[in-house]
Amino acid sequence: MNKFFACILFLFAFLYSISSVFSQDMRIDKDKNIISTRDEIIPGYFIMDFGVSTLFDTPKPMNLKVWGSWSFNLSYLGNIDLNKKLKFLPGVSLAVDNYIFKNDVSLFRGKNVLGEDKVGFYELEKDKIIKSKFSVTYIDIPLELHYIPNPTKKGLRFALGGKVGIPVSGATKVRYKDDGANFIDKTKNNFFVSKVRYGALARIGYGSFYLFGYYGFNSLFQKDKLDCDCNGGRPITIGITLFAF
Repeated sequence: MNKFFACILFLFAFLYSISSVFSQDMRIDKDKNIISTRDEIIPGYFIMDFGVSTLFDTPKPMNLKVWGSWSFNLSYLGNIDLNKKLKFLPGVSLAVDNYIFKNDVSLFRGKNVLGEDKVGFYELEKDKIIKSKFSVTYIDIPLELHYIPNPTKKGLRFALGGKVGIPVSGATKVRYKDDGANFIDKTKNNFFVSKVRYGALARIGYGSFYLFGYYGFNSLFQKDKLDCDCNGGRPITIGITLFAF
């Protein structure tokens, strides 16, 4: 098991263990002050999203693998009760989107034949390409409305909302074999990723576990910055959510 999946499993187990503790009523007697609920200790929620990502209207040279293009998101959401069944959850999150190339290609940023600074695609010329991916790390501001039909019982829950964010880093990573030896090439660059991203998300869940979907309203790449006659691709992610506490 590689280190990435080991870290994901560790985080999942850690957050779930905390969730099981704080999901119970707590009573702490200190100077005769009773704390009887989790909300009095932690006023919001830590959540973890794990899903698969792809692009709608994908730039043709990218040709992505859906299975393997993972998205990971760790968020803190505040809790504002609008009424007994409706909550407003604003927050902040750190997200990483990974896009795995199906073909032996990668990205580069440089001058084209017209002298324009563009992002292009190039074919990898190695003995064997093990994996080629492009990843972007974001800081997002999620805003969600959560509807709980029966707050007194464990049942179905629904959420609608959106998020807006900015990229903080981008990188390509190529793992390959050449002359029988393993190599990794990594290039950090913003690759003209859109300066702001925004989109809608929806969730449906039971207890602490949700299914979610996200659709980006704007392109992954800035307009006219790809060195091809193609669109910048709008991100789509589907996956599971764990509300830790």
